[in-house]
Amino acid sequence: MSQINTNTYSLNAQKNLANNSRGLASALERLSSGLRVNSAKDDATGLASGMKIDASARLTAVEIRQQSDTISSAQIADGALSVVGDIMARVIELNKMGGGSAEIAKLTAQASTIQSDANAAIQTFGGTTFTTVAVAGTETAASALTAVSSERTNHGATMNNAEFAIQAKRAAYENQQAARSRIMDADFAEETSRLSRFQVLQQAGTAMIAQANALPQNVLSLLR
Repeated sequence: MSQINTNTYSLNAQKNLANNSRGLASALERLSSGLRVNSAKDDATGLASGMKIDASARLTAVEIRQQSDTISSAQIADGALSVVGDIMARVIELNKMGGGSAEIAKLTAQASTIQSDANAAIQTFGGTTFTTVAVAGTETAASALTAVSSERTNHGATMNNAEFAIQAKRAAYENQQAARSRIMDADFAEETSRLSRFQVLQQAGTAMIAQANALPQNVLSLLR
């Protein structure tokens, strides 16, 4: 077919070149961003799933930090109560020895300060403060020492439970990130291959347009 007004060969080559240019642009975008899905046009369903998984992963990360704060609060309380327990033991010892009222007064004041400071520190983590205990005579100190021991056991359990919770949530976070990666992240091997393919096709397409545009000149040769 010999036509001048409509060069269908050139139009077809231009269409293919445009398609190849879009493919090349897509490969370049994915390789430069590291993402397979850069906008809804790439994969609307995948983008929605990726955003949902990302939101869940962010929530899991917050929960991990909260559990870490719980551990920090329990550690502060346990450390303070450990010192208070030592003070109580010393008060009991002084009372058994007789006298030492001035030292006992200083120790009880120190125990109160330690507990108050610990509770203030715990509040900075948003944790639950513990009930302070008073250190006075032998009987009171001995009773409080038992209470402190029980309280430290509770804090130990809190720390252990939080550690287990963190382990579970870290596993969940890892799985969430892996799932998001499978949906959103670019496959560099595949995209590099696509880039090379579209580069060759674009070069070939440009050459074919030049060839197609030259075809009408052949028709003119019939008029000579």
